[in-house]
Amino acid sequence: MGRTYAIVATGDHVAVSDVTDITRPLPLGRAVPLGSVLWDIHAPDGRALLRTDDLLRALVALRADYTSSARR
Repeated sequence: MGRTYAIVATGDHVAVSDVTDITRPLPLGRAVPLGSVLWDIHAPDGRALLRTDDLLRALVALRADYTSSARR
């Protein structure tokens, strides 16, 4: 079974959440536009994870960061 994600644009960033379980949406982080092409990707705790021009790559990085931090 796959996962379902929601990406919601707010004033100055894009919030990324895992909504596979609609009763418990899981905030994965946010993407902040940097110029016209790049995005700065941050974990929910504010840690900078990467800079990318591809939001799909950002989603993969946010999910991987959540998965690795959940194991600690």
